[in-house]
Amino acid sequence: MITIFPKLFRTDEVIRLYLSFEYFGIKVKNPLNKTPKNAIYSFRLIPEYFKLNLKDTSFSTKIIPQYNWGYSILLHASDSIEGYMKRQFNSKKRNIFTRYVKRLESCFNIRYKMFHGDISKTDYDSIMESLHHMITCRFEERNESHKNLHEWDYLVEHTYAEIINKKASLFVVYNEEEPIEISLNYHFDKILFSYISSYNIDYSKFGLGHVEIYKQVEWCANNGYILFEMGVGGMDYKRRWSNNIYRYNHYVTYKNLNIKSKYKAKLLIIKIKIKEYLKSKGVNEIHSKYNKYFTKKSNVQSNIALSEIKVTPDLNITNFEEIQQHTINTYSFLKKYIYNFLYTTKEHLDDVKIYKHNKENSFLIKGTKSYQKIGFND
Repeated sequence: MITIFPKLFRTDEVIRLYLSFEYFGIKVKNPLNKTPKNAIYSFRLIPEYFKLNLKDTSFSTKIIPQYNWGYSILLHASDSIEGYMKRQFNSKKRNIFTRYVKRLESCFNIRYKMFHGDISKTDYDSIMESLHHMITCRFEERNESHKNLHEWDYLVEHTYAEIINKKASLFVVYNEEEPIEISLNYHFDKILFSYISSYNIDYSKFGLGHVEIYKQVEWCANNGYILFEMGVGGMDYKRRWSNNIYRYNHYVTYKNLNIKSKYKAKLLIIKIKIKEYLKSKGVNEIHSKYNKYFTKKSNVQSNIALSEIKVTPDLNITNFEEIQQHTINTYSFLKKYIYNFLYTTKEHLDDVKIYKHNKENSFLIKGTKSYQKIGFND
């Protein structure tokens, strides 16, 4: 029998946590309630602040440090988002991160929703579909593949029940009724683990990764959570927010009285050590760099001419016709440029009008105080 005793939790809390521990990336090759003679268990991506204690003395364990780093935020019992940010950042950094939130809310009609224990199946399906689309678009833009999409059908099938049972949640940032950032989370007592998150790349200027962390840490503080876990992967926004950066370990557990089990375990341990050594030398990055180099990038950006943002009194709308609101979706390719304009000018979307040139393939974005011209070269 294996039980888990992380430094941060009481024993009874940890036992309950273990029931869902696979969401931290652990892969169990055999059910732990069965102990065949040659049983070998492989547990990967275990945070170093967790400890696996063996109660069955017929098992031995080898711990291999992994070349993977994890990122999380530790909160005080009576913490607040303001309290954490004051400890973590200087005033300049605090202003930068809070500015993302304020700018987003000043440019759009933003609302935040945490679905935890109550969500309709219709809303669930729609949100998961939006999350999948966001991930696909974002990683296509980066010429990369997402490591979790291979299990997407499984996630969709099983996560709804876990949200209803409060073992999982969906945190959504809405612009009106449109999800623009989504995080799929798992809950373990007082831990909130952000498993998969993504955003609409049209809103890239608004730092939605920072907005998500800000609002989820705020939710954690308001609900008595003490750890916001962001898991493996060194994205820049994770590093900035984390006050608990740690390494992962790979545990190999095997029957120590069985020669066949010991032999197979030794081979597995050697294989894992070689893999981690190669990772430490950056060999695992060669494939992704190779793909990036040979993937054909879109040439759309080079065919776009953006003028400087100018003051509205200088605007001449001769030969331009306003695009009516009910037809705006036809010009969805303009959204990114409209939203960038909003971020720079601090205008609200409701105050912006879009015009199309009658002859040229060009458009005007007009706010209350300023405007910008966009031209598309044939």
